[in-house]
Amino acid sequence: MACIATSMASLSLANAAATRRAGKPAVALSARRSVAAQPRVASHAGVTAGRGSLQVFAVRSRSNTGGSRKGLLQYVERVNAPQVKDDLIPFRVGMTVRVGVTVVEGNKTRVQPYEGIIIGVHKAGVATTITVRKAFQGYGVERIFPIHSPLCTFEEVRGAGKPVVRRAKLYYLRDRIGKQAKLKTRFVAKKTGPTRHQLKMEALAATKAAAAAAAEAEAAEAAEAEEAAAPAEEEAAAEPEA
Repeated sequence: MACIATSMASLSLANAAATRRAGKPAVALSARRSVAAQPRVASHAGVTAGRGSLQVFAVRSRSNTGGSRKGLLQYVERVNAPQVKDDLIPFRVGMTVRVGVTVVEGNKTRVQPYEGIIIGVHKAGVATTITVRKAFQGYGVERIFPIHSPLCTFEEVRGAGKPVVRRAKLYYLRDRIGKQAKLKTRFVAKKTGPTRHQLKMEALAATKAAAAAAAEAEAAEAAEAEEAAAPAEEEAAAEPEA
């Protein structure tokens, strides 16, 4: 309280001195009126009270436009683009998949099969993973696979019917045993013609074939240009010797 009273008194004396220099009669202000007479500071300004004085300092406002964050996200997407697979099957919760995991043992490699039901899809760009569950000798086994890993291949196992799933995560299967752990299926009429995934794969194969043909043509043109330029270089190298 003593510090506040001292600061208010100093402000009153400063106000009186300023009015005296301006040629106006000095008017003594109370502590409350002196505080009210001070100029208001913007909402982004800070106020600190020191011993015997009142210090006011302005803080520069920070703008959060998000431009740098957007640029960072675009950079991350550009870096991760070569690692993203473009020939993946459309993963759905409840579908049965067969995963082929490449295992390296010394100088040899082998493919370890794993078949189960997808109980969860965790989307995170290039780090997207799926959780696959299966029953082995009466015990539930779960494994998490990164779908964009070059060591994993995925294949859908089609059954007689389509599984009925109304949840995004099938974690309730962990508490089921025996036949209760199986999903209900419903029979649907088979559609004629290729599926959307097959059309996508055909278009992707055509695009890759066109790109490979263009690369071969460019390589052939470059080789022909080098062969045509080789005799001229030999003649140019032989002229100074003559």
